[in-house]
Amino acid sequence: MKTTILSISLALLVGVVATGFVVSEKSVPADNYKVIKVDGKITYVKSGKDLSTGDLFASNEKLTFGTQDSRAAVISSLNGRFVLTPDAKGGSASNLLPAMSNVATRSGALINALDLKNHFAENYLLLEELELKINSEVYPMNKDNFFYLQYELNGEVIPKKLNYRDDILELTAKEIFTVDGKALPIPEKTKMSLYYRNNEVKKSTKISDFNLVAPDSENLKVELEVILSEIKSKDKETIANEITAYLYEFYGKPQKENLNDWLEKNMSL
Repeated sequence: MKTTILSISLALLVGVVATGFVVSEKSVPADNYKVIKVDGKITYVKSGKDLSTGDLFASNEKLTFGTQDSRAAVISSLNGRFVLTPDAKGGSASNLLPAMSNVATRSGALINALDLKNHFAENYLLLEELELKINSEVYPMNKDNFFYLQYELNGEVIPKKLNYRDDILELTAKEIFTVDGKALPIPEKTKMSLYYRNNEVKKSTKISDFNLVAPDSENLKVELEVILSEIKSKDKETIANEITAYLYEFYGKPQKENLNDWLEKNMSL
């Protein structure tokens, strides 16, 4: 696919965000943006190097997008967080789009089949491990009744029984991707199906299909440190909202308790 050459300008930012019109670049001072995360391939025209997490680049830096799906999360202490994307028309145009904000997290007990289906949907973010309270009257969990995931790996269908404790369902990334006692590399995104098994009647019921997103914690810490470095003067609520919105936009909607536990363990937040 034809690459797109990006010449970023703060004038574009002001034009898109503030007024909807492009203003003269000479009227706006240059600004710098720091890279949080890159999806796909974005390259500096001048050096030929790839844009990567932690890079600081000038607003007039020329870049090329490998595909129309390539994008980057970037942030400025002056202007906030944005998503860098190629313009659909191609050429030298580009988009610096305002990022999402004020995204709610998943939370609360799962009471019925609809709750489960809505909870395990789209891109489901799993930060190492989490616990979910299940209605044990509707979905008892014991040796004969349990939840399991099913996914495909190297052409083989893998059924993976989920651990539980009383009415608490446990999801652990390392355990999900341990097969026949062997720990496998954890993919960042995997298509999954959730089932409930009732061995008393020899029946499995499919609950939902979703993408399990399990990012590498070390990489994620680096990305969030970039965000924190630009908003360190903000209050705790603003910081929490910014992290939640970023995770939703570039990974998946986080589960509230899972996110809080992960932030406390990995980033002392």
